[in-house]
Amino acid sequence: MAEFDAQFRMQPRDFIAGLDFYTWTRHFHVLHDLLAREHGDVIEVGTGDGVVRRCAGPFMRSYRVMDINPALQPDIVGNLLDPQPALAASADAVVCTEVLEHLPFEALPRALAQLQGFLRPGGRLYLTLPHRKAHVLFVSPRQRLWPLRFPVGLLSLSEAWNRFVRRRIWIDPHHCWEIGDGRVRRRDVERLLAEGGWRVQAFRELPYCDCWILAHGQPPAA
Repeated sequence: MAEFDAQFRMQPRDFIAGLDFYTWTRHFHVLHDLLAREHGDVIEVGTGDGVVRRCAGPFMRSYRVMDINPALQPDIVGNLLDPQPALAASADAVVCTEVLEHLPFEALPRALAQLQGFLRPGGRLYLTLPHRKAHVLFVSPRQRLWPLRFPVGLLSLSEAWNRFVRRRIWIDPHHCWEIGDGRVRRRDVERLLAEGGWRVQAFRELPYCDCWILAHGQPPAA
């Protein structure tokens, strides 16, 4: 519990020092999608290392960050599960990458409803969630990224020990859950997205995470 709670006191330097290639890969795809589709008002929930904001912010009408950790100097200090009336219908896009797994899975519907409340009609949610799979990333001669996924325990001795000997799938100690952790499946997340009225506009599998672009409600009439 102490290790879990410590993440909410992390400093910006801690996040930057912890950047790895897979995180950069996620940033690349989120930035590519965001810059291709958005130019209005953006809210990012969970500032993390701040890379997405620093790269995309100058190209948006406005870019604000909400985070529970005041040490990260967000524009809005707040808990996603608490009411945020000042943010209601104030964004054309919401970015929420590697955040919701830090909350109990049972709180996911409420968190998704909060994110929906930040959006104006027609707005989009850029969402990623960790997926506990073994993965290999290839880069083609044309610099296309090809991630391959395998069941946990096939590519790593430590993961094999945890899964087949200890009979549990290891997840990041800062997370409450991950897709593929033996309890939560992608279909469970997709069911909650559908029940919450989200429409999938795009989906891709990335190393260590699943990535969605989501819209809420019915599509506009033709």
